[in-house]
Amino acid sequence: MSKQTDIIISGGGVAGLCLALLCAQQGLKIAVIEPYPPKSAEITSRTVALMNSSLNIIKAVDGLWPKIESIATPMEQMRIIDISRAVKEPLRVEFPAHEIGLEQFGCNIPNVPLRYHLYELAKAHNNIEIYTGALSTYESDLHHAKVSLEDGSVLTAKLLVGADGRSSKVRLDAGVEVERFDYDQIAITCIINHSLAHENTSTEFHKPYGPLALVPLSDGHQSSVVWVENKERAEAILRMKKSEFEQALNDKSQGLLGAITLETGLESWPLSTMRAKRYVGERCALIAETLHVMSPVTAQGLNLSLRDVAALAEVLIDQARLGLDIGSDTCLKAYEKRRRLDINSRVMGVDHMNRAVSSQNKIVKDMRRIGLRTLETIPALKHFAMHVGLAPQMDQGRLMRGEGL
Repeated sequence: MSKQTDIIISGGGVAGLCLALLCAQQGLKIAVIEPYPPKSAEITSRTVALMNSSLNIIKAVDGLWPKIESIATPMEQMRIIDISRAVKEPLRVEFPAHEIGLEQFGCNIPNVPLRYHLYELAKAHNNIEIYTGALSTYESDLHHAKVSLEDGSVLTAKLLVGADGRSSKVRLDAGVEVERFDYDQIAITCIINHSLAHENTSTEFHKPYGPLALVPLSDGHQSSVVWVENKERAEAILRMKKSEFEQALNDKSQGLLGAITLETGLESWPLSTMRAKRYVGERCALIAETLHVMSPVTAQGLNLSLRDVAALAEVLIDQARLGLDIGSDTCLKAYEKRRRLDINSRVMGVDHMNRAVSSQNKIVKDMRRIGLRTLETIPALKHFAMHVGLAPQMDQGRLMRGEGL
């Protein structure tokens, strides 16, 4: 016999859990499928830089912000330093949030504690049931989505949401094709201690073969690192001894933060970009990395995913309040229409940015430096770029504006 619920969410990452809690708070019954639940809130090398509108979304989850506020570090200024041309002086441009009337652009938050606290809140919620069996099969008809798990459980709901990541089984079973490109790059992450204070400034070095980002953490002398290199260089870096890595990072960052020591081990993953050709199927909606994957340059990934969450939650709750079918084709097409422009523009924009920052072409490097100099010398243009890139206004629903669902 199958268990009936309102929504089945496959994937218990940050996006899937946020959607589950937001919908459960409005009275919908949710089943979350997550075979690999978090075991602790221990901080690792991965952090997420969330813009203010994304913070509004996670603050709408009852009880979450008090649990993570102490480890959320404000990003009051962004800085770009171009070191792509060895024969030329580094070009430095700073983007203070106060220049566009903001106290901060957002906050940098360790990923593991964020997911852990979301999971604990979901586990304790009366309207959410968590299943740890892996998804085996998914089928749908005009009225229901039906999911079978490897442990024998069977779930039926009005809607299935695929939040199960870039290798999504939900997307595959729904027959949704993707456009994918693998970069010849690897991202290396870690957390470092440094002798000079970061002053709540996030710095991105534009260098040959990919960017290097230093993002502030709650201790004023600690930052997270995202270091992108081509595969050959990245593999050489990963083989370095601890002292060799510290010296290499200090050299690459030009001593910006003083003496550097590693706080955590290194993590790494290959970079790619991916975009699904459709966002919905019969009784099925896709969100987050099931729908789109991007390079970490400009830190857009989870921010875009949380906008998926907010848009879908608003569409579903509006339908439910009217007594309408939350899994209907009309409902799902409304979600797809709302998200398409934002997703297409961000995925393409980040892809172009990553290619430009990583390019070895001297003309491209010089054009990029000219663009940065222009931003620095024309305040109005600089402020426009800050609004578009660092304080996005596209798809501004209720949750992004800090309003209730």
